[in-house]
Amino acid sequence: MSNDSNAQAAQAPEGAEKKVEAQAQNQAQAQDKAIVADVKPIVEAPMLTPAADAKSEAPEEPKPAKAKPRAKEKEKEKEKEAEDEEKVLEEKVMTINLRHAFLTYGRKATPKAVRLVKRVTCKAFKTEDVSLDNSLNEFLWARGKTKTARRVAVKVQKLESGKVRVLPAEA
Repeated sequence: MSNDSNAQAAQAPEGAEKKVEAQAQNQAQAQDKAIVADVKPIVEAPMLTPAADAKSEAPEEPKPAKAKPRAKEKEKEKEKEAEDEEKVLEEKVMTINLRHAFLTYGRKATPKAVRLVKRVTCKAFKTEDVSLDNSLNEFLWARGKTKTARRVAVKVQKLESGKVRVLPAEA
């Protein structure tokens, strides 16, 4: 095709040359259309039923984002709820002087304060099963390992199961 069309273009005048170029473009476009017509779509659109049309027409409401706590956090929450549900037999508000813990040397002050709080509550309620609340523990450790509070006000609860729970007193 290239040899014949070039020879014809050389012999023909300028008007004929334009016709030849137009014919060549038309042939190229026809070939492109034939190639495109042979290509099948990769994914065909699914047929929509009337029920599917109704669903697609309804505006979708965005779902609120929920924070998913880890399994350990869920277990802790369940334990706290179980403890809270447990019946409180006796409750006292006490102020514990932590002078002995404050006067210890080195890095033993706060650990000794924690032991002192447990020991005082054990004596007051005559039991060995004592647990400190996280907020009370954070209060004792807030100033670090060497500097602890001088005294702490606590609310002590004796539960039906025999456990003693130590909470910070509400001011």
